[in-house]
Amino acid sequence: MITPRIEIDLEKIAHNAKTLINLYGSKGIHLIAVTKAVRGNPRIARTLVNCGIDILADSRIENIKRMRGAGVQAQFLLTRTPALSQAEAVVKYADISLNTEFSVIERLSAHAIEYDKSHKIILMLELGDLREGLMPSDLDDMVKQVSKMEGINLAGIGANLACFGGVIPDDENMGKLSSIANDIENKHGLKLEYVSGGNSANYNWFMSTQDVGRVNNLRLGESIYLGCETVSRKPIPGLHTDAMTLVSEIVESKIKPSLPYGTIAQDAFGNTPKFVDQGQIRRAILGIGLQDVQVSGLTPRVDIEIIGASSDHLIVNAKDLELSVGNELEFDLNYAALLSAMSSRHVNKVSSDRVNAHEYCERVEKNYRRHLQLQPGISIKEDHSPMHNLNESGFNLMFEPSSQPGYKFMVREAVYEKIGRISKRLDMEDKTLWLRSAWRSFEHQRLLWQERVAQLQIEYPKKELEEIEELVSYFIAPPSKSMHATGGAVDALIYDLKQNAIMRFGTNDGFKITLNDKCYPYHPYITPEAKNNRKLLIGLFEAEDFVVDLKEYWHFDYGNVSWAIDKGKDQAIYGVI
Repeated sequence: MITPRIEIDLEKIAHNAKTLINLYGSKGIHLIAVTKAVRGNPRIARTLVNCGIDILADSRIENIKRMRGAGVQAQFLLTRTPALSQAEAVVKYADISLNTEFSVIERLSAHAIEYDKSHKIILMLELGDLREGLMPSDLDDMVKQVSKMEGINLAGIGANLACFGGVIPDDENMGKLSSIANDIENKHGLKLEYVSGGNSANYNWFMSTQDVGRVNNLRLGESIYLGCETVSRKPIPGLHTDAMTLVSEIVESKIKPSLPYGTIAQDAFGNTPKFVDQGQIRRAILGIGLQDVQVSGLTPRVDIEIIGASSDHLIVNAKDLELSVGNELEFDLNYAALLSAMSSRHVNKVSSDRVNAHEYCERVEKNYRRHLQLQPGISIKEDHSPMHNLNESGFNLMFEPSSQPGYKFMVREAVYEKIGRISKRLDMEDKTLWLRSAWRSFEHQRLLWQERVAQLQIEYPKKELEEIEELVSYFIAPPSKSMHATGGAVDALIYDLKQNAIMRFGTNDGFKITLNDKCYPYHPYITPEAKNNRKLLIGLFEAEDFVVDLKEYWHFDYGNVSWAIDKGKDQAIYGVI
């Protein structure tokens, strides 16, 4: 796979989230998951929601918009104090925001009225870390004013510790937060929905305290993704610390001196580097650098030493390892490294469903090679059934325009009858079968093959003809091996009469299909809509004893050699016509 990349194990993230939900829930604390470090990644967001987390928090409106746009079903909290210029977007896209400035809340109120919405706010208190927060002495006056504002719902108070000043949560400052919550409720007749005590740094306080007081909410990110608390970065028992893996590829591996030679001045970043003389060492260079990730936050998973980095390269001492160009190395990340790598557009983000997609495609290729090996051993007991023209069937069908003048959609008799039954089933759903192809002569197949070869020769002018033909063979069979020549193969999609369009199957724009590995029928990395549509299409044909092609979700076989192999039969009933 492409490097550099971050491999995201969704199952491990889910495990961490569920474990933390149960842990903090044992003392009545509800969790909000912070998606800032993963840049609002929709797959991670959905994983968290599926674990039972109903509020996702992020410091960037852009990330919240990304999750909303991906259809993530949750409430969204903006964790960074809103800027005045952002107030309208905050009201539009966030359900809740953390606030400290009266002028900002006024602006939020105005836009909430404009959009006929009720926007929740949590007033943040300064408890010593000296980042954002109202001084406790100013809170009473703020509550009085905010409580009168239209469109604003004062939902709670909160605090943030250990982010800037390194001040740890403890019984004293958490007790103060609880005391303030009680005072506010008693004095102003309020019921605070959230008393939000902080973040992943609250773990040690939570484990040691006898009473969490009024604190009923925490905002967690690092504990979920990296499995640690953030006061001393110690792993939390029972959590995975390797849910996120940075992978980079070696681009150079050579024996070189450990000390630069020549006159030393500043490096590219204005620093004067210092090195330890270790004699001749195997220096490996990886294709990742400071514009991709905060290198100081990386820990190799093998025994090598990170020497340093430039913008685009990471230099390591390979020690006793024989590292070759093309080898991949894995690294653990701390929070700063995770944040920077996830924010870099140069680092690919590969969630476990994509990894599974890679494994799935490898299985398809292996199975395809097996099919090719088995084909010569399948005998054909031709049943000599006649061919029928689907164009003249009277079935409710639609036909894709063919590049062959006067093309007729001819199929064997049994296939003809099966298509008729499929058509009737689709009639009940206001849908119809869109037929792309049926029987094809050798000449027709040869022209398709040649057209695709010509297209790829233009696209890849430096590739040899043999390489081009190998690429073509992934999706177009050579003339002598096409199952379409038997009259037992049909290419089909589904047309939705209500939408007046061909349904989306993941790689098609109408009837035009982009050929890539997402065409493999059960590819996991397609949209839920495409998966459901493929399930409908494939299910209709499988109910009629067809088999779907290994690589093409639109191609179905019955009676021919491919069908016999898939069904475990010794004989096919349709040979080449």
